[in-house]
Amino acid sequence: MKTQNGRDLTGAEMAEMMDEFVNGGSREQIPAFVEQVTCHTHRTLQQKIAGLFVTCIEAWAEDKGGHDGRNEATHKLCKKICEATGDKYDRTLPYI
Repeated sequence: MKTQNGRDLTGAEMAEMMDEFVNGGSREQIPAFVEQVTCHTHRTLQQKIAGLFVTCIEAWAEDKGGHDGRNEATHKLCKKICEATGDKYDRTLPYI
């Protein structure tokens, strides 16, 4: 778990932080986020983060929670990604 201010954050709290980050409206911060995750984060943690993102992609592709016009493109792209990468076992990322 991520520790902030001396306490462990839950998955729901981390998701809320991500909501706040992307809702901030500043696209200029996205490259810094991507650079931090892809260039400065420990390689094993990168693997775990990629696994988290893949799990999100699978959930969007399966339409968990439903979709409408606001996230239709996300749903369609995630379905294409899953179709192109085989079954869920082909998308499993090991912890090394």
